[in-house]
This record gives sequence, C-alpha cells and structure tokens, in this order.
Amino acid sequence: MSKIAVLILPFFITSIAIIEPIITRESTAASPIQQFNNPIESADLLSQNSPLLKANSEEKPKEIIRILITAYSSSPEETDDTPFITASGSHVRPGVLAANFLPFGTRVRLPKIFGDQIFIVEDRLHKDYNDRVDVWFSAKEEALKFGWKISELEVL
Repeated sequence: MSKIAVLILPFFITSIAIIEPIITRESTAASPIQQFNNPIESADLLSQNSPLLKANSEEKPKEIIRILITAYSSSPEETDDTPFITASGSHVRPGVLAANFLPFGTRVRLPKIFGDQIFIVEDRLHKDYNDRVDVWFSAKEEALKFGWKISELEVL
C-alpha cells in the first residue's frame, strides 16, 4: 500500500462514518455523527487506526514562554524581614520559583536549564519585575554562579 493511501485511509473511514448517517437519514438509533462531536475522541479513534497519528487525550497543550530567569537565595539583602518564608507562606526549598505574572501554585518547568525538574510559584519578586522569574537557591554563591539566563518556561 502506498504512503499516501496509509495517510488518507483513516480520514476516509472517518468521513464515511460521518456522512453515512446523513445519507441514510437514520434517526432512531444513536447516529455515528454524534460519536464525532468530541474532537479528542475522534483523534483517539484515528490514532488507533493509524500508527502515524498519535493522540493523547489526557495531555493538554503546554504554554511556553521565552523569559529572563534569575536566581536568589535567602540572604537578608535579597529578601524582606522573613528570608525563609515565601510570599505564599511556605518555607523556601529547592523547586521554589518567584514570579509576579503567575498565580501561586502554578507548576512550571525550565527544561533547557533544569530538565524535568518541576518548580512551583510560591514567591514574588519586587513589584517592578514582571518580566522574569527567580529561582531559589540555598546559598548566595549558587545564585550568583547561576547568574541570569534567557530560556523557555513551560507552564504545566
């Protein structure tokens, strides 16, 4: 079978399943067209019939933002009078992220820098910094060594 036929066959089968009830005007039984009202179910059906089409109904599209990433620690000159408490009220720990433009509890990844590590927005930056995120480090030296980077932030 040719490559074109392999690609077109699932769409042809789907179109027959959608058009056939319209042609026969069957109204007593549940129409197959009703089965295709949900695009996720349609994609799942197509992916089962074609190895070239993959669908994952559980995975939603991720928002990716190119952004400035800085670092901070709990040193008194970098924080307020409660250096080990985040703006959300939790204690600082690895995986804490400060961001002004994302709600508390938002889960994000910085895949090009930290791989699959997940960060949770639990802190805020100075009110003037709405264009960046700040990653918490346990030591000021680590934060200084990280410096700043421009990379992708993936909102989960």
